[in-house]
Amino acid sequence: MKIILKHPSETVPGNHDSSVFTEVIPESMDARRLAEQFCRLGRQRKGCFLIRLDIDSAAFYRLKAEEQRQMVCLLVRSMYQGAYRFRKEGLKELQKGDVFGMRESLADFGSAVFYLESSAAEDSGFIRAVRYGELEGRCIAYARSLGNLPANYLGAEEFSAYTEKLAAKLGATCRILDGMELKRQGFGGILAVNQGSAREAKLAVLTRECVPEQPFTALVGKGVLFDSGGYHLKSAEAMEGMKFDMCGAANVLEAFEILVREETKENIMAVLPLAENAIGPKACRMGDVITMLDGTTVEVCNTDAEGRLILADALVYAQRQGARRIVDLATLTYSCHNALGDRMTGMFSNDDFMSSSFICAAGEAGEPVWRLPMDSYYRELLARSSTADLANYAPGKGAGASVAACFLESFIREGVKWVHLDAVGPSVMRGKDERLAEGATGANIASIVTFLEKGNRDDGLSI
Repeated sequence: MKIILKHPSETVPGNHDSSVFTEVIPESMDARRLAEQFCRLGRQRKGCFLIRLDIDSAAFYRLKAEEQRQMVCLLVRSMYQGAYRFRKEGLKELQKGDVFGMRESLADFGSAVFYLESSAAEDSGFIRAVRYGELEGRCIAYARSLGNLPANYLGAEEFSAYTEKLAAKLGATCRILDGMELKRQGFGGILAVNQGSAREAKLAVLTRECVPEQPFTALVGKGVLFDSGGYHLKSAEAMEGMKFDMCGAANVLEAFEILVREETKENIMAVLPLAENAIGPKACRMGDVITMLDGTTVEVCNTDAEGRLILADALVYAQRQGARRIVDLATLTYSCHNALGDRMTGMFSNDDFMSSSFICAAGEAGEPVWRLPMDSYYRELLARSSTADLANYAPGKGAGASVAACFLESFIREGVKWVHLDAVGPSVMRGKDERLAEGATGANIASIVTFLEKGNRDDGLSI
């Protein structure tokens, strides 16, 4: 696909007859509706389109300049999201371990040409907004391609290699903790989940420090490369799509890339626990007691409640590395999916201001979130173990998403602000849709970027 800026006074480059173009006018300035409209437009993938942004009848014309730039970034990003397809032919070309080097060939955006017509087309801020939209659209596509790769093409080793190469490209610091180092430091949660796998678990950590001696914001993403359920083995139907259980890690990694490339003024780190929940002679069993990184003991009451175990270790590690604000993203519970459906992300937080700020940012990004409760009642359900400090699961009591969030909250130190995103529903497109292709969606990347960038730009562009 190609996006070309055009002033209303200019003729279309190449002297094309205007009759060959489909004229498009933004239907609404509501972020979610605008995103859906331009995802549908991107889905067409071929043809020529003239998007008229500032004709008198368009609501866009009445927006302030900053608001126009914000909406331009959103609609460009949305067209890329709609146009994206996973290029399955790319698998045949994929060199083992070099997913990063092949990431451009795994994404296909079609051949459509979009002319953005606006009287601000020559304005540097407007041009920058288009550039940011293209960058964000492409990075979201990279995350989606990671999620769409089969598990035998993307294990912890390959994911770690991708992370290292990305860090080198960005000039960021990268550290990979292998199985031996995880054992030496005591990452009991990550190691227990991975015990049944023939592949080694890893923890990938990227950091980018802008302001020395200032606290970090950590992005933590669940990276279960495949989830069989362990000895609580999933059914064939439930196991379908379990390669997507690493979308949290893929999405926060690409949010990190966007933030670095857009030069946000935040000290940020991405912490990615990478494991595989498999069965085997050494796999973790129901009733096993494990010791987490911070010394908390946990009784494994359900081996299919594994995501919270690897996330808890990652949360502790992030805080030890100086994080005072954390956003974690995970395909964590079907309880949340059942409650909120396919398009809404469940959010939990220990800080009202951070929570409301994130909700506002998600709204601007066109991605709906809904805050769900944490309460002492749910915490008491986790204290039922007679052999450990906590149980990892509370069977038969309902509110599974809140119980899981309270488990994670147990590993957050006092004074650390934290948002947890449970995104089983919106992380994967499970059927045919007029907005997005089937497969990984890159959900919540735009929300995280908007949340962290707001107020941190020096170019007057509020996105």
